[in-house]
Amino acid sequence: MTDSAVTDDLLSEVGTVIDECFQDAANRLGDLAGFGAVWEETRRAAEGGKLLRPRLLLAAHRAFDAGSPEDAIRAAAALELLHLAFLLHDDVIDRDVLRRGAPNLIARRRDAARAMGADEAEALRYGDSCAILAGDVLLSAAHRLIAELDAPAPRRRALWRVLSDAIGAAAVGEHADVLLGLQGGADEEAVLRTMEHKTARYSFSAPLRMGAILGGADATAVETLGVVGTTVGIAFQVRDDVLGVFGDPQRTGKSALSDLREGKITLLVAHAAADPSWQSASALFGDPGLDERGAAVLRAAIERSGGLARAEAAISGLVAEARATLMLSALPAALIDDLEHIIASAAERVR
Repeated sequence: MTDSAVTDDLLSEVGTVIDECFQDAANRLGDLAGFGAVWEETRRAAEGGKLLRPRLLLAAHRAFDAGSPEDAIRAAAALELLHLAFLLHDDVIDRDVLRRGAPNLIARRRDAARAMGADEAEALRYGDSCAILAGDVLLSAAHRLIAELDAPAPRRRALWRVLSDAIGAAAVGEHADVLLGLQGGADEEAVLRTMEHKTARYSFSAPLRMGAILGGADATAVETLGVVGTTVGIAFQVRDDVLGVFGDPQRTGKSALSDLREGKITLLVAHAAADPSWQSASALFGDPGLDERGAAVLRAAIERSGGLARAEAAISGLVAEARATLMLSALPAALIDDLEHIIASAAERVR
């Protein structure tokens, strides 16, 4: 995204609002039974994010309204709080104890419980509970930010509907993701719809729509941005899944083993599982002790089956679809340029 759309100063203001929200919540929650330590660890876990959703919202807002961005900054902060809540809940669902290569909130509170004498099961239950409860507070804080905006009531209601729809879609998508894991496979349509609901709507479509609404854009522009955001968001997720198996951890910053160890049903696996070449390697898929040698066997099976080629084709198709929608739209030229940069990033083979 170009610097002309979203400056570091604006993102710094978003960070200030987030800090204020954490402090306000700390003041209201108090420290009953040591919850203050849980909340402080939650705040620290929020540091270092890429602020993708705020960037998208602020870029859309600026394209339609060059005036005061105060409400847009606060709405952008609300979306980042929503994202942080989803990360906490997702770690519980996925039984993850790492986030960005470091112990997450679950692991830190688990270790605190161990230090108090809890056994492993009790300590992990406590860690999971802390992540769920902290995520709930963050969801409440996101809603509160939207409710307290100075924007006219019709715009606030429209923003609340987008936020609420994004939360509902993410919940449905998360459920679908878990169910796909239980079933052990899925077709392409099911995987893509899961990506749309779980990630694309709240990470890409909602920020663009909310920024446009706050900027006073017409209904057609808001709808167009929702379509483009959803399409690009799915492409980003497919790319992340490819990098999660075939990427270089030194360059991507993410493990190339965790998705295979988890048995995550991605577009790669959806295609591979339908091919006979997958059968000889499938016993390794979902093995929590999978090593690099076993992962190499699975990667080779995915390539032989055409799974990798099909995932790349899906990304290319989604990118082309998003670009076509932009070309036919009447969106502001500066915003189209910003979205072209995002689309290009989705197509990249290394991020």
